[in-house]
Amino acid sequence: MADVTVWVARAWDPELTLGEWWRRLAEAGWAFPHWPAQWWGRGGGRDEVRARDRALRAAGAIGPPTGLGQLMGGPVVIEDGTDEQRQRLLGGLATGHEVWCQLFSEPGAGSDLAGLSTRAERDGDEWVITGQKVWTSGAVEADRGMLVARTNPDVPKHQGLTYFVIAMDQPGIEVRPLKQMNGSSHFNEVFLTEARVADADRIGPVDRGWAVTVATLGYERSGLSAGGGAGGPQPTGGRRAGQLDRRCRELLAEHATRRSGAHDRGDDDAEAASGFAYLRRLGGHRGAVADDALVRLHVLEEVARFTSMRTAAAAAAGRAPGPEASTAKLAWTQRLRLGRDLGVELLGPAGTLAGADAPDHGRVRYACLTIPSASIAGGSDEIQRNIAAERALGLPKDVSVDRDVPFREVPRS
Repeated sequence: MADVTVWVARAWDPELTLGEWWRRLAEAGWAFPHWPAQWWGRGGGRDEVRARDRALRAAGAIGPPTGLGQLMGGPVVIEDGTDEQRQRLLGGLATGHEVWCQLFSEPGAGSDLAGLSTRAERDGDEWVITGQKVWTSGAVEADRGMLVARTNPDVPKHQGLTYFVIAMDQPGIEVRPLKQMNGSSHFNEVFLTEARVADADRIGPVDRGWAVTVATLGYERSGLSAGGGAGGPQPTGGRRAGQLDRRCRELLAEHATRRSGAHDRGDDDAEAASGFAYLRRLGGHRGAVADDALVRLHVLEEVARFTSMRTAAAAAAGRAPGPEASTAKLAWTQRLRLGRDLGVELLGPAGTLAGADAPDHGRVRYACLTIPSASIAGGSDEIQRNIAAERALGLPKDVSVDRDVPFREVPRS
């Protein structure tokens, strides 16, 4: 599309601060062109997104803000929020001035998310939240959290949940990073002790938050399986991360240095290091088995691309992500594992090394230590298989003895 190419050529300037550039993108509707025109978008579809990505790459420009808020929070507010909430919440996401995290999983409710026990009790125009969440990505820098809490323990577990968008920077919320085996602390525990959220920040009806939760998870799985976006650096947005006032020129230079291996890598590098294009360039020990694996990896990446297009077409037609999001997520973890194993096979023993003397500064090793978490992110692979079996194949649901029992009466450890 010529108009986005012309617009980027006119609007992009590496001397802009990141916040200024993201605001230009958002106000022109090019940050999220698939969002409705009245809510920071252009009412477009996948074609507009691809055209924007091509124009940004050609100009060497930084892409739009990314994160769980943009991936899941924005679409859910558009779909299930009120006009007042869309007016108030979407701007911070579109301009990258806010980062959101996902407060879903709990120590006793991961695979069985509907069994969560974090409580939300009404207090006038607010709700008081008490409980614990875990495996919360990016909670340290998040401005808000997408929170599911139990508002009615006297009905079955799926029926007594309510969905909120809660401010993270308040005395009742404590975030504790979890150290991972790859050296990062991407995941966190979050403790909520009489934290407060306004009823105005409730998304959907009271006690009917499960449907909103399922929609959120669908957007998450679709986004994870879709892979990269506009290319280039992916700076962390939000006021707490401290990037918004930095010049784009500086961020681009840092990105170039990091890609050369001089700095610690982020989790996005793990996926890049297990991708077809990277492994094909890597070289190393090649044979019929490795060549066959490369072809299978390329096929899986193409299938994922087509699936992403199907999901985007469904969203453009007003349909929330369905079981295809689960199959896409399963394919994503499969190709990550295939790429991880192939990287080690191509490099041989050197694939286990880290540091400046290792091939590509240990990028393959980092991928090996990071990719196991992919089978948990966005809902475990076991959950995705259940969803695909039940909703796509029509197989019976798993046996559940507490589906129709009031949550208060369900035995819990």
